[in-house]
Amino acid sequence: LQLKKAELFTYKAADGKTELHGLIQFPSTFDPSKSYPALVSVYGAPEFANNTSRESFVAPSALTEFGFLLLTVDSRSAPGLGKRTLDAVYQKLGQVDIDDVSEGVKALWSRPYLDKTRIGIFGSSYGGYTALMGLLRHPEVFAAASVSSPVSDWRNYDTIYTERYMGLPEDNKSGYDAGSALISASRLNGRLLLYYGTADNNVHPSNTLQLIDALQGVGKSFDVQVGPDRGHSEVNEDRMMEFFIDALGT
Repeated sequence: LQLKKAELFTYKAADGKTELHGLIQFPSTFDPSKSYPALVSVYGAPEFANNTSRESFVAPSALTEFGFLLLTVDSRSAPGLGKRTLDAVYQKLGQVDIDDVSEGVKALWSRPYLDKTRIGIFGSSYGGYTALMGLLRHPEVFAAASVSSPVSDWRNYDTIYTERYMGLPEDNKSGYDAGSALISASRLNGRLLLYYGTADNNVHPSNTLQLIDALQGVGKSFDVQVGPDRGHSEVNEDRMMEFFIDALGT
């Protein structure tokens, strides 16, 4: 078999018009006649370059060697798309951006080597929020999520960042509610791994603790990993892959 490492692809955002880009990486033993689970690596914060897909050198990811395809997919939050595109996300964090990420995954559903029933998503900080909302908002796309240091409700995060994109809570109640994982907790259907550091002074641990309370309140099962005395951090990669292999198989 010819070694296939990575491929850039295009797809339409949830508005059906905006062209976005994604990247798919393959294991070194990739066989197109087989069916593979996939993991989506996300960050997705407005105007930040983390995890954007572009046609440049990408170091091979060791995660693929567990037998997974690895995807990065953009949303209209990606930098360089212009103010008009970014405006679509304004006051709608956790909605438009998450829908776009889901469309990126759906664009690959027709590929026979992708098992669309075994898609996981992971990220930390804003990426943790993206992964969390992806699992809650699009259970038809994502079967499992590893979520590190996530915001669980934008009313919990600092105003200098939040109000830049969401406006004031009293002026945008519907947007804050729609982007709240606490309010959407009952929608959890897939497997969820939550991680937080007890000394996180960026996304405070109260975000995850409130989410745990909300999920328990509606009788949902999930896994929790805690980083004692750790700050704004993410779950150990080996633990994350243990979770995904158990949840999705290889």
